[in-house]
Amino acid sequence: MARVLLVGGNCSAGLAIVQSLGRAGHEVALFGADDDHPAFASRYPRQRGVHPDPMREREAYTQWVIAHHQSEGYEVIIPPTEETLLPLHEERKDIGPALAIPDADSIELAFDKERVLRLSNELGVPNPESVLVEDPNQLHAVPAERWFQDGGAVVVKTTRSKIWEAGAAREFAATGFTSRGPLEEHARALLRHTPLQLQQWVPGVGVGINLIADRGEVRLVMAHRRVHEVPLTGGASSYRESVEPPAQLLEDASRLIRALRWHGVAMVEFRYDATTERRWLMEINGRFWGSLPLATFAGADFPAALVELWVEGAVKPRPKPRTGVFARRFTRELAWLKQSVRSRDDSDPRLLKRPLSEAIVQWARPLWGKETWDGASLRDPLPLLYELRSAWGDEVATVKRKLVRAALLWQWGARSHQNLQRIGSPKHIVVLCYGNICRSPYAERRLKEALAGQPVEISSAGFHQKTQRPTPERIQVLAAAHGVDLGDHRSQATSPEALGTADLVVVMDEKNHLLLEALHAPALKKTVWLGAFDEEGPLEIDDPYDLSPEDAEGVYRRLDAACAGLTAALVGVQSTR
Repeated sequence: MARVLLVGGNCSAGLAIVQSLGRAGHEVALFGADDDHPAFASRYPRQRGVHPDPMREREAYTQWVIAHHQSEGYEVIIPPTEETLLPLHEERKDIGPALAIPDADSIELAFDKERVLRLSNELGVPNPESVLVEDPNQLHAVPAERWFQDGGAVVVKTTRSKIWEAGAAREFAATGFTSRGPLEEHARALLRHTPLQLQQWVPGVGVGINLIADRGEVRLVMAHRRVHEVPLTGGASSYRESVEPPAQLLEDASRLIRALRWHGVAMVEFRYDATTERRWLMEINGRFWGSLPLATFAGADFPAALVELWVEGAVKPRPKPRTGVFARRFTRELAWLKQSVRSRDDSDPRLLKRPLSEAIVQWARPLWGKETWDGASLRDPLPLLYELRSAWGDEVATVKRKLVRAALLWQWGARSHQNLQRIGSPKHIVVLCYGNICRSPYAERRLKEALAGQPVEISSAGFHQKTQRPTPERIQVLAAAHGVDLGDHRSQATSPEALGTADLVVVMDEKNHLLLEALHAPALKKTVWLGAFDEEGPLEIDDPYDLSPEDAEGVYRRLDAACAGLTAALVGVQSTR
């Protein structure tokens, strides 16, 4: 039996680690940045508590771990996430050999995506085509148009997933783009903090080679493939299957681990196209991974093996893990089901979708012993009950929010017509949207055209504080197809003074309404929602900035209809006075 300190236990792998070590008879002290997590409902921890959040208080967190370890004298300290591991890695001299993480040089390389890319290229491990960008002026070198061809995309990654600035961390997720405008705007914002990798999106499914190594030699290995991910374009897995490790992926992972002289657990993630057998390295997760419950269910008990490695100096031989078994994260699977129902686009190759009928039938797999739900255990039932109760509470709260929002939208729509009737014949109309580059300038020019000759001044503005931004080229093309030239438009920011002089304010969505309320609440009495004058559509008119060409085209059809409706309403009000 070993005394083990688990920090950051409020993570996706936390419960699996607690249950594994508890079943093995180890004495586990469970701590996390908060205790609102199923792991804290488990019967196994001998001690539970909260430590400072390393994402917000890096130094306080490391000093807490050092002091607590000096007081308790643990044999093994497990930081299972990047945010708990990296700060302790830098203080390892003050913690000592109980810290169950690889050597310093191994960590410095494995958690730097650009260094991993260079190492894998040296070893002959395939990667997606990639460009390192350290300055906005280098963005022109990214062959985005070529990568966009045939339904492709560009994936933006920071070279490090988490970056600490003044003791607090920023977390950056990989994001995919299908057009250059949003891609470059996102990249420029991130470049203020970190260099970027811009990569060509590659097909296939996520396959993880899960392992524990002893000074670079793999001692225990199993593989999983992602069946469902949230979001559908790629993200955290919600449903996975244990599979026989594809030979080439296992060889690639072993070469990387050997070159790193890795000591401890890791998951080497690939994108794998089983049809063509092509594969691409995605990243090395030098820590425990979110699909850890599947590994344990399949017979690869990595938490127990890690304690063996640290306490006994070796990993005991184990039977070969089972293949063809599944594990699902209940709450994340609900999110996958919702997104699958809402998604109507079957043409996007990035969407990891399956027939819903097939997915629903497979919820019966636990009856045949082929599936587990993360955290499900007859010997430790409270964590799953905790998660189910939390999920139910979240669903109830979501329904309440939707009902309240629907009522507010109905109310705001009705007020739009009432406000217009009260105002009568406005002399100055201001049309607002968030950025003043897509919707509001288009509506401004549509209304000017329709109300030409009328004694009314029409302008547009936005809440985005950066001004003089042009309309994106793809939006200019779309607007031109509808007869509106936005080539000379440059964005403007609204102000309380400008809103005070307007007789009628036009907004597009709830975000505009809330920003307007915060900036100049009196303007709400003279505000209308443009969508209220389109009888065929909902109240809100979506921002087309990040939408697909087809969805953006729908926005401009709605703008045309709503502008025509508002024009008719204005003329009707004038005729009655």
